[in-house]
Amino acid sequence: MQDFKYFTYGYSPDLRNSIYGLYQPVLNCFLIVFPDYDSVGPQLATILSSRYVLQPVQLDTADNYIHNIIDNEICELWTISNLDEILPNEIMTSVNVLLADQLIPTTPNRSIQIEKEKQWAQFCLFWLRFIRSECQSGATGLWIDNQIGNLDIFNVFEPVLFPNYREFVTKTMSLLYLGQDLEKTEQAIFDLVNSTDDFLPYRFNKFLKDYK
Repeated sequence: MQDFKYFTYGYSPDLRNSIYGLYQPVLNCFLIVFPDYDSVGPQLATILSSRYVLQPVQLDTADNYIHNIIDNEICELWTISNLDEILPNEIMTSVNVLLADQLIPTTPNRSIQIEKEKQWAQFCLFWLRFIRSECQSGATGLWIDNQIGNLDIFNVFEPVLFPNYREFVTKTMSLLYLGQDLEKTEQAIFDLVNSTDDFLPYRFNKFLKDYK
């Protein structure tokens, strides 16, 4: 997993920052962990909802949480104790974050290609972070609707985008939401990067080089 181009461990070097995970109830494990939920978490959960339902969970509230206990190398080996607080119907209509009571080891279902699903989640997270970092006009924060059912994932960045990047963002979000094959989706987004303007490929290469 560490060799994957878009891999990050998912925790913050600043111990004061909270850590979040997206939990998949059927698999009974986490598919990704990351610290910047407020910035990109609702969008990531919505994009991935075309593949599976995910419950956002704040992990550092668990009474047995310690720094580095869970990361993107091993997140599929963990679940939480308070699963009874997850209500399937509410997952589909809200982006409320569940506070973990305790982290519990689990055994993943080996019949599911969890590694590929983890890579897809990391791939999508990378592009959301790229859009936030490189395609905005400098306004602080992102507009999002706190109801997934009302969240237009193709336009969540619209109020703060550079005008010439709006089409790029709309098409990229659509590719991420509808994509099934990582390599084909990646190439399609690369084509958009290279055709948008002369500056975006430079921004992408620098962002990827510094990304970890």
